[in-house]
Amino acid sequence: MKRKYILKTIIGIISLLFSMQLTQAAPGYQTIEIEVAHRDNPLQFHIWYPSKQDGDMKMLGENAVFTGVEVSVGATSQSKKFPLVLLSHGSGGNAQNISWIAYSLVNRGMIVVSTNHPGSTSGNSIALETLKIWQRSADFTSILDYMQKAPTIDLQPDFNRIGAVGFSLGGYTVLGLAGAQVKKQKYIEYCEQFPNMLDCRWFNFAGVNLSQIDASKFEQSNLDERIKAIVVIDPALSKAFTSKSLIEIKLPSLIINLGSKGEVPVGLDGKRIATIIKNSNYVNIKQATHFSFLGVCTAMGEDIIKQESEEPICSETGKRKRDDIHAEIKILVGEFLKNNL
Repeated sequence: MKRKYILKTIIGIISLLFSMQLTQAAPGYQTIEIEVAHRDNPLQFHIWYPSKQDGDMKMLGENAVFTGVEVSVGATSQSKKFPLVLLSHGSGGNAQNISWIAYSLVNRGMIVVSTNHPGSTSGNSIALETLKIWQRSADFTSILDYMQKAPTIDLQPDFNRIGAVGFSLGGYTVLGLAGAQVKKQKYIEYCEQFPNMLDCRWFNFAGVNLSQIDASKFEQSNLDERIKAIVVIDPALSKAFTSKSLIEIKLPSLIINLGSKGEVPVGLDGKRIATIIKNSNYVNIKQATHFSFLGVCTAMGEDIIKQESEEPICSETGKRKRDDIHAEIKILVGEFLKNNL
């Protein structure tokens, strides 16, 4: 990471800590449903935005396992133009669960838009559908098209300042929007070499034959030139990206891996990606795991997951608490987008 970026981050940390008590407020929140050409059913997207907090207060993403965050449903938007940030969840995840990062970005003066990608979201996670990675990028391109053509409630997004944040398979989605492309054969070889990686193990368990992937669509460019800066956390398909496509990315890029150097799973390692993208910064979050990006768990949730899952979905492996890890990510992502949008 470059010295200039380190200095900006330190300044941002000081600024954020000083102002947190004054600025933290429940964001406005609404959902919109649209017809999109690449999906059989309407696509719903979520919007968090700076508001006058005059809506109905609600806990979003709260359930037996996760705590959720507070939003002001239907609140009046603040009368000002704000940067627009796209937020993409990982395979099997959902937008509501990672609304903690949306909350933070709204409090930094940004509008955040996300969607539950059909076929690879909570309650609708299908191995064969998950491999249709081109549909995820198309979700956001369709949402941007709609928002630019139709009045979206009373918001004033600045379409000249659009960023994108993606976690895990959402990391691929965001890189795809920036122009990165993957190769089918490279992904097959990765799973042959590392069959016990979480994604490869899941596809194998589901009986998916990776050779049947539609190569023309899997490898296509999903570039959306409206995107001006990207943040990628633990990018899935990291071994499958082509160097040529990564070299061609000129956007300011922040690549984050959850875990210290040497502890990041090979299928999520963003170091090579960051090395190839010229205008990029790379950061490791120490004592974090891939699941640290998920929402904060309830005490009951920790017990449920310990009994029903082999993966540390709720528990950190080190001494740091999830709230502390989230705080570091909020600062890194918020400062980066603030400085580059």
